[in-house]
Amino acid sequence: MKKKLRKALALSAALVFTLMSFVALPVLEVHAAAVTPETGNIYYIKNKNSGLYLTVEKDSSADGANVVQATGTGSEGQRWILEKNSSTGNYRIHPATDMTGGMSLDVANGSAENKTNIQIWSNNSCSAQNFAIKPADSNMGYFIASEVTNFNSVLDVNSAKTTSGANVHQYANTGKDNQIWYFESAPWPSNNNSNNSSNNSSNNTTLALTTGYIADGWYYIKNINSQKYVEVADGKDENGANVQQYQGNGYPCQRWYVTNVGGGYITLKTGMSSGRMMDVTAGKATDGTNVELYNANGLDPQKFKPIKTAEDGVFCLTTKCSGDKQALDVYGWSTENKGNINTWTYNGLACQQFRFEAIANESSSSQGNNSGNTNAKSTLSNVYPNQQISFVNCSDGKYLNDNGTHGGAITSNGTSGASNRWILSFTNNGVFRIVNVATGYCLTPFSSKVSDGNGVAGATVSSGDKSQYWKIVAVKNDANNIALNYKIVNYNNSNLALTLSNGSYKLANYNGSTSQCFRVNSYGVEGFAGYSKDMSGREKACITGGVFGQTVTVKSLNDLQKYATGSTPYTIIIGANLSQNALTKVNVGSNKTFIGSYGVHTLNNIHFRNIQASGNNIYKNITFTHSVNINNNDDIQMYISDGNNFWLDHCSWPGHNMNQDTSIHHNDTDKFLYVGLKANFVSVNDCFFGGHKYGLILGYPGEDGHGTYTGYPCMTISNCYFNQTLTRAPGLMRYGYFHCYNNYVYDFDLGYTPYTDCNIYSEKNCFEAGSHKGCVVNAMDYIGRFTDSGSILSWNISSAKIAGPSSFRPGNNYGYSTRDPQSAKNWTVKYAGAQNGALTYSTN
Repeated sequence: MKKKLRKALALSAALVFTLMSFVALPVLEVHAAAVTPETGNIYYIKNKNSGLYLTVEKDSSADGANVVQATGTGSEGQRWILEKNSSTGNYRIHPATDMTGGMSLDVANGSAENKTNIQIWSNNSCSAQNFAIKPADSNMGYFIASEVTNFNSVLDVNSAKTTSGANVHQYANTGKDNQIWYFESAPWPSNNNSNNSSNNSSNNTTLALTTGYIADGWYYIKNINSQKYVEVADGKDENGANVQQYQGNGYPCQRWYVTNVGGGYITLKTGMSSGRMMDVTAGKATDGTNVELYNANGLDPQKFKPIKTAEDGVFCLTTKCSGDKQALDVYGWSTENKGNINTWTYNGLACQQFRFEAIANESSSSQGNNSGNTNAKSTLSNVYPNQQISFVNCSDGKYLNDNGTHGGAITSNGTSGASNRWILSFTNNGVFRIVNVATGYCLTPFSSKVSDGNGVAGATVSSGDKSQYWKIVAVKNDANNIALNYKIVNYNNSNLALTLSNGSYKLANYNGSTSQCFRVNSYGVEGFAGYSKDMSGREKACITGGVFGQTVTVKSLNDLQKYATGSTPYTIIIGANLSQNALTKVNVGSNKTFIGSYGVHTLNNIHFRNIQASGNNIYKNITFTHSVNINNNDDIQMYISDGNNFWLDHCSWPGHNMNQDTSIHHNDTDKFLYVGLKANFVSVNDCFFGGHKYGLILGYPGEDGHGTYTGYPCMTISNCYFNQTLTRAPGLMRYGYFHCYNNYVYDFDLGYTPYTDCNIYSEKNCFEAGSHKGCVVNAMDYIGRFTDSGSILSWNISSAKIAGPSSFRPGNNYGYSTRDPQSAKNWTVKYAGAQNGALTYSTN
């Protein structure tokens, strides 16, 4: 498998070929021999009914390119590479039109419906790109069954047509010939179709290398095919320690210091304390040579040349000891943890491509040692703001805390800080490493012994140590059927739970005591979306979003829509600015965290709809923009009308320049945010709202909602900056309970509109009229209750038309602290809204 795959040549802008003269592609022999498909090999795939071949139309390599059957020509659009998932036995099927391995056969939109189109799309790890290849007849025919339908549907030629160009879609397995496919061995693309060139006597290609440049500094190195990081296995800081790939964890064994040493070459020094170098074992230049760690010696086996690829920041690394004929390589195209790093003949394919991710704020000295002595900066991502959580023990009400000493006991601590904040590192479904933000250590039983009574410490991650794996299991729900309390049990023995005992933690058989139960709180959240009490005084769970699921990065609208639906938890990193020409809706299910990357977090004309089977969703560090002519009443970029627990955190709605397009703005009826119907427990913290005619509309939007919608939503708006949001900033508020504190509202006409028996408690906000009227409270016919305490006001509210003061006091629902209004103004101007660096929370 490996050797055959290595013959492929990458069709990449970075790989410059000497092209031979072109001749017409031949028609394939219809009765070529069928073979047994194997991972890593390349095939033509022929339909039994028609004798025609599975084909990407126009030999395209673009997202959404259609797949049909066509007369055999041998073109790259008719050649397919199989990649097997070793854990499931299923396959991704890659078109040879993109030899980076970055595209896959794909069921459009991940739909399970009959007649869903088949296309190609960028790899995204979704079930829409996984297929089972199942025997269908005695002549080596196969069904290609889609995982998205639980393998009940298969690739099918529409209406059993036998014409070239007939579409291929998925359809329930009927066993008919138009659903059966034969795999025929195909040649690897050489980009050379001539055997009659007058200018060349051979058919060989010439692969030119273009040297790239990587600045000196610290980096994580991620393989493009597997999306795993290059690391020293098991954190062993010793000569001969193996180099492999593993899920990113930010530890010293995954950090590498680049030093340019002349001639276009670099060295790669480990982040562990010894400063040893990445080294080609024995300086060999043969396929499969291992890569290891070794003392720095300045010799050729420790020198690598970055070779440019089509993508900035992504390089192949050829070895000097091979004369640049070999390159670093993930063996067998592995996408698994512990996939080995070796060298192989340079081909520029995705298994030889590596992204260098700069690590901010690191010096050139080694970063700690084999004990994993790290700090918060190295633990947290430098690409996006991590979701951090704390564990509060239900017995003493204090935090699970790392005392900062490697191997030191995990303790109970009542003071909030980085030492009691944690990141969940996903290993597989429901299983995590629990990593401390301050130290980088993870929860580990003493001596890795999983036994009753053994203590639990903070220790460096060890990739082979499953005693560091934990399950976080809900044991009690709140009144809204949301998980409230959890037990933390060890993966090796799920009967043993993390247990508070005399101020520190140990493993003990689970018995349901409060000392074994924890609340999980999201760092930074304030108000009703956090741990609180509802209006009946009952405990309400804190929002968790997608923290209990995988982290995925999306760079297309299609991928964003795929991961947003359903109830499976995901942390969804927005890895590119996404824009649509027209209003485009993303329907959101439940248990999702959407996070914008630093510097790349703008969604234009993309509107989120949390309207059905929704809830427990977090939106963090995202900028929402929209075209000026998308301005109708229901054109709302964040629409929340179903479910409990929503948190808008450091998001920006910059709006428009209100001094331009004034004729359009005169007719604007769109808003930034709507929360209504029975959506409940919503926090809007640290956000920015810019130029717009209307801002926020909150609560059921009608006068006929009494009884049905009274009390909805319970909502907190804090530490937000409104700048030229002319009306409804902080908002038009109906029926529910609204706590607004430490917001800065500038250059506005109308602020609060208390409506239909709502209860508003306004506290220590700063209102400044700017060039507009600056009316803080605007009454309507169906007035609500309103109380302000300690705000700087731009308008006298003593004669405001309201139903009376509100008796609602949010201190009965949750703990919080406030600044004086002037300090709140200064804070919001500096820190509110989406950021290009680490987020600052008002709770810090």
